[in-house]
Order: sequence, then structure tokens, then C-alpha cells
Amino acid sequence: MVAGAAEQRGGLWIAWSWGTRRMKRCVPGITEFFRGVLGPQVAAYGAWRVEARALATNELALRWLGRLGATQRCLLPGYGKNGEDFLLYDWTRKSWNHVPFSKAAAAEAAATDTDHCRQGGAGARSSPSG
Repeated sequence: MVAGAAEQRGGLWIAWSWGTRRMKRCVPGITEFFRGVLGPQVAAYGAWRVEARALATNELALRWLGRLGATQRCLLPGYGKNGEDFLLYDWTRKSWNHVPFSKAAAAEAAATDTDHCRQGGAGARSSPSG
């Protein structure tokens, strides 16, 4: 299983994960990483909304998103590459109750401007232009 997040545009982030059928054993570790590292980093970078999408029939992913405090927003019919339905979940600044902002400030200090694109270790890397 792998997981991460990337900023799509100012303040809007996408959280993602992929795993095999055997990913159940990884969920506790990834949950700890999400709550202790990734969530605070994303908050420190000024995220006001983080979205995640999950296959509508993936019970494990849906339960996990709920346990992480995500809010189910809507059905995305035919969203998958083969026409599968997905569900959209999100966290907003108002609902992001699992992120201790004192930790977020520490994460910001540690990750500030590590790649000159305000993405640090939480998002995709890119080179500054110019």
C-alpha cells in the first residue's frame, strides 16, 4: 500500500492511496502516518480542503475514510476507467478535527520551502521554473 497527498491548486489537496487485496495489515501504519505526519504537513501548507475518491464497492476504503474523519459528499457515477462508480469524500478546515495544529506548526517549520514549490514531502515534486 502507498499513500500521499498533492496540492491541486492553492489550498485544494487530493489525498490518494493504492493497495493490494492484502493491504488490511498496512492500514494501521498508514493511518498513523496520515494522522501524525501527512495530515499535519498538509494543514501546515494551508490546505482548506482535502478530497479523496474511493471505489463505491470498496468497503474497506469507505470504512477507512470514515474512520479518518472524512465526510462523504457525493456519488460520482461512471468515474472509474471502466465506468465504475466512485464516492467523493473530503476534509475541510472546519471538519479536520484530527489534526493537532501545534503539530502542524512544527511540521511547517521542518518542511518549509524544501522544494521551493510549497509541497515539501507531502506532495509531488517539481522543479521551480525560471
